[in-house]
Amino acid sequence: MQDKPIICLGSALWDTIFSVDHIPPQGGKVLPTIAIQGASGMATVAAVSIARLGGQVSLWSRIGDDHTGQMFIEDLEREGVSTTGVRRVPNVRTPFSTILVDKHGERLVVPYFDPALDSDTEWLPLHEVANASAVLCDMRWMQGAEKLFLQARSLGIPTILDADVAPVDDLRAMMPLADHVLLSEPALHSLSNAASPEEALVEIASTLGATVVGVTLGARGSLIWQRDDAAGFLRRFPTIDIRALDTLNAGDVWHGTYAYGITRGWDLAHTVRAASVAAAIKCEHFGGRLGAPSLQHLLERLEQSEAELV
Repeated sequence: MQDKPIICLGSALWDTIFSVDHIPPQGGKVLPTIAIQGASGMATVAAVSIARLGGQVSLWSRIGDDHTGQMFIEDLEREGVSTTGVRRVPNVRTPFSTILVDKHGERLVVPYFDPALDSDTEWLPLHEVANASAVLCDMRWMQGAEKLFLQARSLGIPTILDADVAPVDDLRAMMPLADHVLLSEPALHSLSNAASPEEALVEIASTLGATVVGVTLGARGSLIWQRDDAAGFLRRFPTIDIRALDTLNAGDVWHGTYAYGITRGWDLAHTVRAASVAAAIKCEHFGGRLGAPSLQHLLERLEQSEAELV
């Protein structure tokens, strides 16, 4: 078992999440039945997911030196995520978002990032990378991600990219820096005109030196291309059937669980199955990252799902 921390770098926001019957197509007033606030963002939720599974994890990000930023820090510390790598930028508002989640689990997300939130990387504690088991970056702070990936690669530490929707040039710049390139379906289709996800994934993998290139497909599971001695092979992994109440942060939980698995020595198939089940469990609960499972809960559902396949 790997006891060294995983470093997650990227977006940090304060979310206000409303449960509503429907998302209106035009202006008006909609009264929510539930309202939840908490720390969020792709890298942030991945970090929380790792902590809930029992892993050591540190978030590297930037927030404002304001009351919202203080709430963000306190929320993550309650989850067991180290925040010593989170920079409080003076005279800047912490990024925040308002999210509507309807009765079908679909959502409308309205985020705000203060333009004054600079991209400076000189403060990053890169000396800590030598003691990490892996690093995971999203696409929301490219300058920081590039610096962290280069440092990790120079030390032989696994690099994982949460390749969600971003400008195509940015995706193409970041993907060669990662050992594990894990795409969202919209990001995959922005990079290829292939007729199927399978063809698109193989096409993209052929241009990279990554060990693993994958895509998450929501309720359809995931596709994973893995390099072997000859070339590479593609596998489809189904997920479990659930009634989704809230799909917000499902992909982030998937990525956090994946990072946890590869640092625990799980084989790739078990890691991907675990990530898919963890994301599905999250979708069964309202409140974004609040549905991320504990390790015991995850292992129980994994065992149950595998028994159902026999």
